[in-house]
Amino acid sequence: MSEQLSKQQIYDRIKATSKDSYILEEMQRLGFWQSSAEPTLSEILIKQEAAIEKELNELLAQDRKFSNREAMVLEMRKARMKVAKEKRAETKLKQEQKRLDKAENWKLLQEKQILYLGEAVSKGLNFKESNTAILEKYNLPVFENALALAKSMNIDLKALQYLAYNRKVSKINHYHTFELEKKSGGKRKISAPKPKLKEIQTWILENILHKIPYTIEAHGFVKERSIVTNAQPHVNKDIVVNIDLKDFFPTVTYKRVKGLFCKIGYSEEVATILGLVCTYSEINETTLDGVTYYVQAGERKLPQGSPASPAISNLIVYKLDKKINGLAKKLNFSYTRYADDMSFSTTQENSQNVSRLLHFTKKIIEAEGFVIHPEKIHVMRKGTQQKVTGIVVNDKLNVDRNQLRKFRALLHNIEKNGWKDQKWGKAVHVINAIEGYINYVNMVSPQKGTAFKQNLKNIIKLHGLPNIEKISIPKEETPIVIPVQEEKEETAVEQKPENWWNIF
Repeated sequence: MSEQLSKQQIYDRIKATSKDSYILEEMQRLGFWQSSAEPTLSEILIKQEAAIEKELNELLAQDRKFSNREAMVLEMRKARMKVAKEKRAETKLKQEQKRLDKAENWKLLQEKQILYLGEAVSKGLNFKESNTAILEKYNLPVFENALALAKSMNIDLKALQYLAYNRKVSKINHYHTFELEKKSGGKRKISAPKPKLKEIQTWILENILHKIPYTIEAHGFVKERSIVTNAQPHVNKDIVVNIDLKDFFPTVTYKRVKGLFCKIGYSEEVATILGLVCTYSEINETTLDGVTYYVQAGERKLPQGSPASPAISNLIVYKLDKKINGLAKKLNFSYTRYADDMSFSTTQENSQNVSRLLHFTKKIIEAEGFVIHPEKIHVMRKGTQQKVTGIVVNDKLNVDRNQLRKFRALLHNIEKNGWKDQKWGKAVHVINAIEGYINYVNMVSPQKGTAFKQNLKNIIKLHGLPNIEKISIPKEETPIVIPVQEEKEETAVEQKPENWWNIF
């Protein structure tokens, strides 16, 4: 049974076509009008009438609309507003999707690479090409990008970014800063990295820096070399000259450290990260509204206290060592360097070249970006006490006699009166200072060192240990190998890989 139309629906159908057309359709639907293959004239006329009627109604409606200007303008505005609204909605959806896609891409990028490390240091992060030929030559690890570097260090990429980030103002500080008194007077500022940063710096030292050969002239912080090997070439010389570099570590800036890592083959991206991790900036501490802020003061430089700083400084002065050693040989001097202490020695017959040595050495040092400490240039001749990095070298390697006499007196006093109120140098705990001095003497003169160790053991048996924690009794140390002749050292240089700096 077909659905019964309401009066309104019937009216609307008649209005849309015509009364005759509606009757015809209903009669055909109800079966009172038999439709044939060819429509009858009546059907054709009725349908044409309906079509004409519909077209006429549309024209009349359009005419009524156009006859009313205000209605026409309103209709046009409504149409435009509808289109504009639909377009705005579509644009908003596209922008939102674009924002979501951008955020997702940014998140993925941050998971795979470091995009920013602070003002004035992030420019090179987009350059990821390394010189693998140089890296492989010295068996250095190759890092495709920052993510590979972080994985090798066994650290999360975000954590590496956190440690390397160059903050002008920050609420955090990755270093413990304190001062130590120097033996020569004044204070030395120490910036010791906190545990996680120290772990990363140690990794860089062991996996990168230690694999690059140092010059034979460098004796500070180099395996199997020491103050003893540094002093040995200057024993029993007529003239000994000592020169100190002023502010040695602070002179090595972030740009120089980054440049070093680029020189040994790393991409600018990796070199930037390594350079930032291995340097720091002096900070001013200030408090505002109960919050402590650390404000950078000056450019980044090598910190005294980082495990990587000595090795970096040795590599930075590679060319300096080679130039000065070349000058020293030309003027018939022997040359060694222990950190910022430079030592020369020669015979009395060559004394006329001392002034030339000092003049040209100063020029080379300044050309390499360093400065001589004006108060620490010493020319020591035979007949006076000659010292190289604290070791007496007049006839043989020896310890300062006055210092030894005072130390023997200290041990005698402790043995007689006990530990109370005893002091050695400026150390807080006298036992630590004594152990350190005994180890130093043992390096220079094992026979004297052994005797002192026995004295200390006897004192401990008699009086026990001072009332401080974590005291270690001096142990027998592995003897240090000291080169017998300079000629053997020179032979060792020839057996090493070619100077890595000269490949450029």
